[in-house]
Amino acid sequence: MEILEKVELLPQKPGIYLFKDERGQILYIGKAKDIRKRVRSYFQGPKDAKTSIMLSKIRDVEPIVTHNEKEALILEDALIKQHKPPYNIKLKDDKNYPFLRLDPNEAFPRLQVVRRPKDDGAFYFGPFPSSQSLKETLKVLGSVFSLRKCSNSQMAHRSRPCLNYQMKRCLGPCCNQVDPEEYRSLVEQVKRFLQGGAEEVMKELERKMYEKAESLDFEEAALLRDRLQALRKVLEPQKIVLLDRSNKDVIAFERNGERVRFFLLSIRGGKLLSGKGFEFKDVGLPEEEVLLSFLSQYYQGQGFKASNEVIVPFELEDASMLESLGIRVHPPLDERERELLEMAFENLRLRTESTHSVLEELRRRFRLKKVPYRIEAFDISELSGKEAVGSMVVFLEGKPSKNQWRRFRIKEVKGIDDYGMLEEVLRRRLLKAKEEGVFPDLLLIDGGKGHLKVALKVLKEMELEGIDCLSIAKAREGEKEDKVYLPHARDPIPLREGKRWALFLKQIRDEAHRFALSYHHKLREKGLFEGIKIPGLGQKKLQMLLEKFGGLENLKKVRPSDLLALPGIGPVLAQRICEYLSQKEVKNESQSGKFRS
Repeated sequence: MEILEKVELLPQKPGIYLFKDERGQILYIGKAKDIRKRVRSYFQGPKDAKTSIMLSKIRDVEPIVTHNEKEALILEDALIKQHKPPYNIKLKDDKNYPFLRLDPNEAFPRLQVVRRPKDDGAFYFGPFPSSQSLKETLKVLGSVFSLRKCSNSQMAHRSRPCLNYQMKRCLGPCCNQVDPEEYRSLVEQVKRFLQGGAEEVMKELERKMYEKAESLDFEEAALLRDRLQALRKVLEPQKIVLLDRSNKDVIAFERNGERVRFFLLSIRGGKLLSGKGFEFKDVGLPEEEVLLSFLSQYYQGQGFKASNEVIVPFELEDASMLESLGIRVHPPLDERERELLEMAFENLRLRTESTHSVLEELRRRFRLKKVPYRIEAFDISELSGKEAVGSMVVFLEGKPSKNQWRRFRIKEVKGIDDYGMLEEVLRRRLLKAKEEGVFPDLLLIDGGKGHLKVALKVLKEMELEGIDCLSIAKAREGEKEDKVYLPHARDPIPLREGKRWALFLKQIRDEAHRFALSYHHKLREKGLFEGIKIPGLGQKKLQMLLEKFGGLENLKKVRPSDLLALPGIGPVLAQRICEYLSQKEVKNESQSGKFRS
């Protein structure tokens, strides 16, 4: 049956839907309150290029009905993790921000700094915008709330309290110096404070301070006074953004080039706690589907992230599905919420402004057809035509996208032929680009004018002349600066020292060179190891010997006694190595032929 006919037979119930290609492979997994209505929306109205590519691959739609929206969310999350469909977004933080961890399952919980929260029953607080801000917060919390500082193993082996106990910064649970109930009460205060209940905790401390003073326990009252002052110091720099002391997350969202970016402001207890960025590859889904996928991934099963409300840029038709995660999603309802959303967008713009200015400078300086948001750089590495390899490094909006970097082992070209090898690598890469629908804005070739001509020839023959292409050549002897060659330009442009755009191009070229060279060395070592078969001598020991004696030629000259001082080499193995090398003609490729890269 035609795909559109199948769509009209889909159930009008909550659940998930699986888009499949002609081989039955899952392309995308989505969720909906009304499966038929959601799937039908994909095939209505104008489509951008990326969405059209995905839709052209769909040959079947498989629905799975659930009892309610919550079940649909859980099932979608499980199936995405199991199948990893290519068109589902893969959420990636712009960096691993630190969190505070508090595990209530421990007899005497403590605060720990972690980078990757887990679903382990512990409470996580954050993310904190920087390690320094977390250290300052932890320092104050350590003096205010006297939780233990030592690890579980340290605590188990203590025979007497540590210095923190003497300084009244720890209640001494290691040596039974505190009642467990009193300690638990302190843990609850820490939890409330970090969850946004700072004012409540401070009022409780103030009440206890006056009680101690009235009972003439001035030493304890002074201790509580110092804690209050320390807490006020922590809270002073935080800007109060809401008068109702509510918990909100505010999310800005934009598509730019090949990437989709989010910026999330976390507001807890009416105070701005932190900001955090996310990004992922733009697979061409409708904006509502992208935002809904992001929200369900971010909040699914992550109690430490949950807030009462989530403010987003536009209305989501299926926003009610997310209520099962404990959040209410809506656009700004008043002027203050609109200001918060604009603040999130401003942070999002600031994160990309610097990079975009460099990319725009490249477009102007080299008269490119478009801003090069996606740059693919290529290099060839070989040794007298042996173990020849090519490399491709990808930079998306000025940042390396290492999961897309590729290495090519030369298959068709024999002998020393840099141009032929480059042509093979480019053809293989661009054929893949046509298949996937993901094209570079700029090809950057490590080489001179001849290499540029090869790349332009391949682009013309493959009818991809809309892609810009440059080559970058290292300075020759007597020259001071590297040069960039442009199509249809007689003279190259020198890479001026200190210019941001020049440093950026050099960085990309150097990464491509390093990536190709490391692969070339790996293949040479593999071939080298395959040529030596000595019982008892593995790759690690062989590598150690080669490094110790400076290559095979020197290793062939050693005596068994020279090897005995090395770890893992006994008399029998030492004699075996020397006999093998003296009888076999083992060639050291690094000492023959001319290396090219």
